[in-house]
Amino acid sequence: MHRRRRKTLGALLRGIAWQKLEDVVIPDEVDGEIHLDLALLTPRGILVLEVRHVSGTLFWGDQLEHWTVLDGARRTVLQNPLPGMNARRHAVQALVPRAPVAGRVLLVGSIEITGETPPGVVTLEDLVAEIPARGRQTPPPELAAAWAALKAAARPL
Repeated sequence: MHRRRRKTLGALLRGIAWQKLEDVVIPDEVDGEIHLDLALLTPRGILVLEVRHVSGTLFWGDQLEHWTVLDGARRTVLQNPLPGMNARRHAVQALVPRAPVAGRVLLVGSIEITGETPPGVVTLEDLVAEIPARGRQTPPPELAAAWAALKAAARPL
């Protein structure tokens, strides 16, 4: 089952992104480094994704330090990913100030969210609806230049 989910994620990313960086570190804004799960070059700009594989019902709060996922009798506690996602997005934006940069936490798995969906959190279906397919065209020159700058600053984890 896990293998099928990964294949679905890979196929989805190939449909929306010309290129991707996976498991890299980049300089942050305070003379350190920050880890990126995924950075994608998409028709809308650069998309930074933090991927969480979870199944069950998500109980969350944007001010909570931890979120809880209940899956039957199993309980999983996650660090609230939103502050980290914002830091990652800001670090990328500092490297490519003229390019549009967005950040999302991507929940992969059979997930039900209590109440409203947290801001900046998406499922695979949400991501497909939000980011247009890249088609056969090439990235615009300004996005390609921004991507080259990000890629030059990144190093493998």
